[in-house]
Amino acid sequence: MTDDYMKTQREALAQHLRLTDGKSGYVKATAEGFQVYVRKKWPGKQITSWDGMPVEWHENVGTHKAANR
Repeated sequence: MTDDYMKTQREALAQHLRLTDGKSGYVKATAEGFQVYVRKKWPGKQITSWDGMPVEWHENVGTHKAANR
């Protein structure tokens, strides 16, 4: 998979989860799948895969981590 493809999928997943405000969390694409970092407990974490790639959830991360700073 290309970096552009993974970037597009990462952005699509972030849009789907509404993590586009730059504060509540973000999605990181890796060779193994997607890492989702969110500030609080996430009711929608039943999403365990996106486009056939696994999704790993990290809840209750700090504000700076959630903003990907």
